Amino acid sequence: MLQDEEIITFGRAAQLLPSVNGKPVHSTSVWRWGRKGVRGLRLECLRIGGRFVTSMEAVERFGKALAELPADPAGGASRRPLVKAKG
Repeated sequence: MLQDEEIITFGRAAQLLPSVNGKPVHSTSVWRWGRKGVRGLRLECLRIGGRFVTSMEAVERFGKALAELPADPAGGASRRPLVKAKG
């Protein structure tokens, strides 16, 4: 699908997205969506040379797919709590 769309870098995708809670979306967030995913979904991306790229159409599909998922019962707290090392 990305082959037929206008390719943009993760940094450019982050610039084009609206801010969240008054903060701009960082390119690292877009990288994480493409490489690790969110709630089992991953943003479509390609590696061209040393850069990862995507398209705004892919970002839109990703956003729509996330919106269609049922609410997260954990309230988004999917990370494990920090445990202090003994000693």
